[in-house]
Amino acid sequence: MEKIIVSGEYAILPGAKAFVSSSSAGADSGKPKVVPPYDLSSAEWSDWGPSNLFPQEVLAELDKNSVALRALDKRKRVHFGRGIVCYREKTDQAGTVARETVTDPEVVEFFRINQINLVWPDLIMGLETFANGWLEFITNKGRDRINRVFVKDPAYCRLSKMDLNNRIPNIYYCAQWENNPSFDNVLVAKLPLFNPDIYDGVKYRDGQFAFHVFYRSFNKSYYHLPLWNSVRANKWMNIANSVPLLKSAIMKNQMTIKYHIQIPDDYFTTRFPSPDFTKEQREAKRIEVLTDMNAFLADVENSGKAFVSYAFYSKVKQDYLTGWKIEVIQNKLDNSAYLPDSQAANSEILFAIGVDPCLIGAGNPGGKLGAGSGSDKREAYWMLNADMGTDRSVSLSPLYFIRDFNKWDPTIQFDYVTVDTSQTQDQHPTKTAKRIDQTQA
Repeated sequence: MEKIIVSGEYAILPGAKAFVSSSSAGADSGKPKVVPPYDLSSAEWSDWGPSNLFPQEVLAELDKNSVALRALDKRKRVHFGRGIVCYREKTDQAGTVARETVTDPEVVEFFRINQINLVWPDLIMGLETFANGWLEFITNKGRDRINRVFVKDPAYCRLSKMDLNNRIPNIYYCAQWENNPSFDNVLVAKLPLFNPDIYDGVKYRDGQFAFHVFYRSFNKSYYHLPLWNSVRANKWMNIANSVPLLKSAIMKNQMTIKYHIQIPDDYFTTRFPSPDFTKEQREAKRIEVLTDMNAFLADVENSGKAFVSYAFYSKVKQDYLTGWKIEVIQNKLDNSAYLPDSQAANSEILFAIGVDPCLIGAGNPGGKLGAGSGSDKREAYWMLNADMGTDRSVSLSPLYFIRDFNKWDPTIQFDYVTVDTSQTQDQHPTKTAKRIDQTQA
């Protein structure tokens, strides 16, 4: 049985795919107890993080980490599948339950006008990245139907502080939080949050209001925290982001010298003596010899060539003087430096996000290199897809709210169409007959 999600004055029933809210303030004998959090700031809104820039800081770190970005994007894609479909369950005489696509004109038109399957991935990405998402609803002039729905940028949203009834009444929307703005309804816009206490089930007081969707985390009164944030708190993401910078700095500042050529100090004066050669002619010969030596040592084609040098006999020392020497300089830089740290950090990031490495083209942590076989990818995909039940209940809850607010048929349900990655339909239990769509992805 799927977990029932309860928040404030409303609840989500995943099994029944229903959104439950109080129809009137006096319908129940009491209200759930809510206690205010400790907050001494003077702003009208509750700061998201110590600097009120938590989402901006998260995005700045994610922009530097291709593994985390790709893993979060993979969760979004698996979560969304091929899109949202509206259906009713029908039972035939044999007792077989099948899904029938909804063709009600008002539902089809609502999805078309609002481009639900185009904007909903943004809501999902907000949930996967921040565990928080916000929608803006605009009603008709009679305020008894929702006409338009917009997915807000979660990084721009801030919740107002709780009122005397311990309810969060508004959200503040701003693209310049880093400038510490004050509320002016221009740079900072205010939207009321949906309040079931003032909704009589027919008309709603506000013609424009916001709706907060979130993955619940405990000990959080305002902003919920994504599970994967642990790799930011324990600095694994910082390690992963630091390794490329260290490698880049090493490669930029290192001096790569392969050979050390030692030339006797008197070689050129002996080889090109005066007065047969002037000083200028001797210098020209020196440049010519060094140019030839550079051409001799460089390029792959010169590998394996023999080098011949001459030794001069000293009548004074009665011995041969040392000639040219070419020493190969060993490269002491370890090209694999810090790579194990990077691999460990990436593994921790993927563990926290909950994505199998093979789904983003990486090998299993601690195993051999490679991205895994096709069957590994397929099974990893279906395991991730199977874990999306609770997440999908949360992301679909606004559609059930819209259904009930707009007085659509209450038997209408919503679900995501899963991308089928099996080799053939006969090899996978979904099979075409059990699917709401007849065209496979």
